[in-house]
Amino acid sequence: MSGFWQDMKYGMRMLLKRRGFTAIAILTLALGIGANTAIFSVINAVLLSPLPFENAERLVRLGGRDLRKPEELPSTFSPEDFYDWRERSTAFEEVAALDGWSPSLTGAGEPERIQAAKVSANFFSVLKVNPAAGRAFLPDEERRGNHYVVVLSHALWQRRFGGDPSIINKQIELSSQKLTVVGIMPRDFQMPRLTGEDLNQPELWVPFAPDLQNWSRSGRSVDAAIGRLKPGVTVEQAQTELDAIGQQLRQQYPQSNASAGVSVVSLYEQLVGATRPALFVFVAAVGFVLLIACANVANLLLARASTRHKEIAIRTALGARRARIVRQLLTESVLLAAIGGALGLLLAMWANDLLLALSAGAIPRFEHAGLDGRVLLFTLLISTVTGIFFGLAPALHASKPDLNETLKDGGRTSAGAGRGRVRSLLVVSEIALSLVLLVGAGLLIKSFVRLQSVDPGFESENVLTMTVFLNGTKYPQDEQHPLFFDQVVERARSLPGVEHVGVVSNLPISGNFDRRPIYPEGQLISEGEAQDTEDYMVNADYFGALRIPLREGRLFNREDKADAPLAVVVGESTARRFWPNESAVGKRIKLGDASNPWLNIVGVVGDVRHYGLDKPVNLQVYLPHTQRPSQQMTIVVRTSQASAEAGLAAAVRNQVWAVDRDQPVYDIKPMSRYVADSIAERRFSMLLVAIFAAVALVLAVVGIYGVMSYTVSQRTREIGLRMALGAQGRDIIKLVVGQGMLLTLLGVVTGVAVAFAVTRAMSSLLFGVSVADPLIFSGVALLLTLVAFAACYLPARRAARVDPMEALRYE
Repeated sequence: MSGFWQDMKYGMRMLLKRRGFTAIAILTLALGIGANTAIFSVINAVLLSPLPFENAERLVRLGGRDLRKPEELPSTFSPEDFYDWRERSTAFEEVAALDGWSPSLTGAGEPERIQAAKVSANFFSVLKVNPAAGRAFLPDEERRGNHYVVVLSHALWQRRFGGDPSIINKQIELSSQKLTVVGIMPRDFQMPRLTGEDLNQPELWVPFAPDLQNWSRSGRSVDAAIGRLKPGVTVEQAQTELDAIGQQLRQQYPQSNASAGVSVVSLYEQLVGATRPALFVFVAAVGFVLLIACANVANLLLARASTRHKEIAIRTALGARRARIVRQLLTESVLLAAIGGALGLLLAMWANDLLLALSAGAIPRFEHAGLDGRVLLFTLLISTVTGIFFGLAPALHASKPDLNETLKDGGRTSAGAGRGRVRSLLVVSEIALSLVLLVGAGLLIKSFVRLQSVDPGFESENVLTMTVFLNGTKYPQDEQHPLFFDQVVERARSLPGVEHVGVVSNLPISGNFDRRPIYPEGQLISEGEAQDTEDYMVNADYFGALRIPLREGRLFNREDKADAPLAVVVGESTARRFWPNESAVGKRIKLGDASNPWLNIVGVVGDVRHYGLDKPVNLQVYLPHTQRPSQQMTIVVRTSQASAEAGLAAAVRNQVWAVDRDQPVYDIKPMSRYVADSIAERRFSMLLVAIFAAVALVLAVVGIYGVMSYTVSQRTREIGLRMALGAQGRDIIKLVVGQGMLLTLLGVVTGVAVAFAVTRAMSSLLFGVSVADPLIFSGVALLLTLVAFAACYLPARRAARVDPMEALRYE
C-alpha cells in the first residue's frame, strides 16, 4: 500500500509539473467520459431500470389485432372480447381494461378538460399499487349504476383541490355527472405510458363499466388492457393461449370476430422497444468519441514520454524493474482518467439537462435519467478502464529505453521507430472513427432535411388550433353539436387578423384518427376485404384554414345541411384507388357498413399526411359536420400574421366561452408545433449524433496537429540538414504534409470500410436516404481530408522556416 501511495504522490507531482499537458489531457478525457456518462444515464433510465411496479417483468400489454393486417400496431377491441379473454385465460393472475376518457371538470373554477382513464376495478391491484388516501375501486363498482366513483391523482388533488384531505367521500362534477371521490394516488405514481393510446398520465380514474346491453360486439372501443402473468408463465405462452381463445371467438362470433385477434407484449417492451435502435446508435457514437479521446491522450503521453527518456533510463540503470516503471506510468494515466472522470461527471450533469431539453419527450422515461449509484459506478469503471487503455501502450514503450543511446552526453531525442508507428496507428484510428461518426451525422442530417421537405398536404404556418369537447349531458342531441361550433366559428371570424376558421374532428399529425371500411358503388367488395379509410368531420372553411387544395368538384357549403343529400369529399389517393381512369365526382360510397346510406362525392382534395411526414398517405374522406356531428372538434384559425397567434388564443377561447362558459378549451397551440413534435425524435437523434461527430472531428484534428507538430520538433536536425544541403521550403512542406496526408488517407479508407458496415444499423432512423449514400460518404471523406490537410499544413510551414544553422548548432 505504501508503494501505491508513493506512486500516487509522484504521479501528482509530475502532472502538476506539466500543467499545460495535464489540462489538455484532462479536458479531452472529460469530454469523452462525460458524454459516455450522460448517455449511460439515459440507457440506465430507459433500458436498464425496471418499471416502478412490483414484479414489473410479469406485466404485459394486451391489444386488439387485425389478422388481415399483421404489420399494424395493436389496436382497440370490444368489451365483450376483453371479458372473454379475462374469463377463459389461465396464464394471468389478473387482467384489467383501460379506456381513455376526456371529461370536463366543472364546479370549481374555470372549466377544465381532464385526461382520465376508465379502468377495471382490479386495475390498481394488477399494478400492485394502493391509494395514498382512501381506497381503490370495489368489484361491485365495475357494474353500471355503481360506477359513479373516482380516484384522483396526487397532482390533480393538489392543483385543483388544494390538497384538501376532506375531499374523500365528497362529490365532484365531471361532464355534468356527480362522482364521489374514494381515493387519492401516491405522489410518485405514474401510469405506464402506452404508446399510441390516449392513456398517457391520466389525472383521475373511474371504473370501466360499459353498457353491454346496448353494445355491439363489433364495437371495438376499448383502448388497451394490462395483465399480470402468473409466476413462470412467459409472454409467448400467454400469446399462444390467447391465440387459441381468439380462434374460439372467431368460430363462435363469425360476424364480429372474423379477423379479430389479440396481441400480448411485455409492458417494458411496449414502452422502450421502439427507441432501442436510436439508443444503441447513441451508445456507439459516444463510444467512438471516447476512443478518439483515448487515442489523443495516448499520443500526448507518447510525446511526453520522449521528454522523460533520460529519467526513465536513469531509474532503469539504477535497478528499477520494468514492471515498477510501468506501474508508475499507469498510475499517472489512471490518475489523469480519474480527474477527467470527476470533471466528466460535472459535464454529464449539465449534459443531462441539455439532453432533456433537446429530446422534447421524444424518448419515454428520459425524464428519469440522472446520476444514481449505478451511473456513478459506471463512471468509476470507465475512468479506470480508460486510464489503463490509453496509458498501457505509452507505458510499455517508455519503460524499455535504449540505455546506451539515452545516457550518452548529447544523445539524440529521437522518438524511435516503434513509438512513431504507434502514434501513426493512433492517428489513423482517430480519423477512421471520426469519419464513421461524421457519416452517421451526415446521413441523419440529410434524412431530416428530406423529411422537412415532405409536403404534408397543408400549410401549418400562422395557424392556431384548440379543441373543445362538448358535455354529452348538456348537449345530448347530435344536432346540437354543429349549432354550437357554427356559432363559435362565426364569432371567431369577426376577430382582427382572422382569415379562415375551420373545425375538424381529428387534426392532422395530432396522433388521433378514426377509420372505417369503405365500399364504393359498383365494386364488389365483401366486408372482410374492405379497405379502411380515415374519415374526418369538417366544416366548409376547414380546407381554407389549412389551405388544402381542391383538385376537382367543390367543397362543402351552407347547402350541405342535415336534411340535404349526404355529401362527402375524398382525397386524391382515394379517388385514384377506386376510379383510376375517371372522375370520382358524382360517384357514391358507403362507410362503416354495407347497410349504411350512400354518400355522394362532391369534390376531391389533395392528400394530407395525417399520421406523420414519414408515414404513407392512407385513404381519406371528409364529411360535413352538419351531417355527421361530433362532440369533439378542433377549431383551426388561420391568422394574417404569426405574431397574432399568441394574442389570438385568449380571444378565440373567450368566443367559445361566450357561447357556453362551461365548455373547457384545451390543447391550445400552433399547428406548426404539431408538425415539429411529429419529427421530434428524428430531430433529437440528428442533433445528438451531430454534436458527437463535431466533438470527434475537433479531437481528431487536434490529434493530427499534435502528432505533426511533435514530428516536426523531433526532426528539427534532419530538416536543418536537408535545408543546408539545398532543400527549399516547399520541399519541406511537401515532406511534412505528405507524411500527414498518408496517415489521413489510410484513416479515411479504413473509416469508409467501417462506415459501410456500421451505418446499416441506422436504417430505421433514416428517411429517404440510403445507408450507403455516395454523396454523404464522398463529402465527409473530402471534408475530413481538407481539415486534416490544414492541420498538417500549419506544422509544415513552421518546419519550412527552420534556420539550418540554428538547428545544427542546437543539436
